Amino acid sequence: MREIAKKPINVKSQMPWVEKYRPKSMKEMALPSAKVEGHRVNLAEELTDFIRSFFKEIKIINDENKKIRAYNRTVSEKEQKEEINLPPEKAAILLEGPPGIGKTSIVYALAHDLNMDVVETNASDTRTKDALEKKLKETVKSRGIMDFMTESKQKLILIDEVDGIYGTKDRGAVPTIVDLIGHTQFPIILCSNEYKQSLQNLYKNIRRFEVHPLPEEEVFKIAQNILKHENISSLTKEDLDLIIKKNMGDLRGVINDLQGISQGSVNMDTKELIMNLHRDNTEEIFTLIRDLFQKVNTLEEARSLTDKSDVDYNFLYKWVNENLPTFLNVNEDIANAYENLSLADEIFGRIRKNQEWSLLPYFYDLFAGGVALSRKRSPPTKGFRRVVFPRYITSGSYSVTGSEKSMIDKINLKYEISQIEAIQDFLPFLRILCTSSRKQLKTVSDWLDLDAKEKKSLK
Repeated sequence: MREIAKKPINVKSQMPWVEKYRPKSMKEMALPSAKVEGHRVNLAEELTDFIRSFFKEIKIINDENKKIRAYNRTVSEKEQKEEINLPPEKAAILLEGPPGIGKTSIVYALAHDLNMDVVETNASDTRTKDALEKKLKETVKSRGIMDFMTESKQKLILIDEVDGIYGTKDRGAVPTIVDLIGHTQFPIILCSNEYKQSLQNLYKNIRRFEVHPLPEEEVFKIAQNILKHENISSLTKEDLDLIIKKNMGDLRGVINDLQGISQGSVNMDTKELIMNLHRDNTEEIFTLIRDLFQKVNTLEEARSLTDKSDVDYNFLYKWVNENLPTFLNVNEDIANAYENLSLADEIFGRIRKNQEWSLLPYFYDLFAGGVALSRKRSPPTKGFRRVVFPRYITSGSYSVTGSEKSMIDKINLKYEISQIEAIQDFLPFLRILCTSSRKQLKTVSDWLDLDAKEKKSLK
């Protein structure tokens, strides 16, 4: 897609506060506590030691492998020696903890302090063996000639959301990651939101750091500093406490709520505004996706649609990516749409890496307008089209309302499932079930003993 965003931009207003206040250095961070095999560790010291130790040991191994290759050139195939690799536990580590507690921020702050560049990929977006290899194989295995000529920074590989790998379609992705770890020339940090049985092969090979949410008092201090910097004095201590408890340890959610409140209705009671923050209301997303593919005919219409939405930009990108094949059915159109998504992903990487938030409209244009307008040969889709949840989403990308939280508690009395599973799978299923008929709504309501507000949220 070649058309570009032309509307004037206020970069400051475009910039999400979670990025604006992302710490640049480990010294600026309120670091969460962490444990390895049940023992508490200093996360900053452990990560710094891991990086420095990696480069010392990989140099020794590379020097030894040079000697082995020189020797192998002088002997027959039977007499040749095998090259050696860095043990996986010294090449990679895993940070595991709930969404929104700062795992990604820690990696970027660490890279900043050690003068390194972060090469990031999201495992839940590149789940297959081929996709992961294409994204990372050349990066982890070698330094290009330009790296030596320009004396560029060392790389730190970040593989995010590895717990987004699951099921038969993702078969081969975990062994591929393990193989990449075994041959990498750069340290690798993986992040996941929760423990997964499917990642046993990783757990056996690398150290797993259990990262815990910040204490509420630390989150409170961070929130206070942001409000002071933004010259917001209307929120009381009780308001802040409510926001923090509502987000259950998710610092990213707290910061998103603060920004949402600062831009909210001045006529609404503050408590009411806090409890009514629906950053990513499911019904709104369903409607937005259908309108984007079924009603949008110009780039301006696509811009208008996304401008009016409160849906998190990165979260919406996942929905567009997942539902694209539902609305486009000609291979060439699908290929063009995915090409635009790929370009959007590259631009978002530049935004994150260089803080170039003036590029955000281009990101929107490519993943929303570029994808919707890729429909050249596919016949227009009319009538109802089923919109599906992304196969993997980070629950930190959206918050739950008070009614949804109480329903999740009631669901947990019936089934032992995680909050993420309840949000991603169970609540959407109940909504579909309850909107099919009043009888079904009554049956579900009686089964879970729902109150009026909880019933209303299922309609």
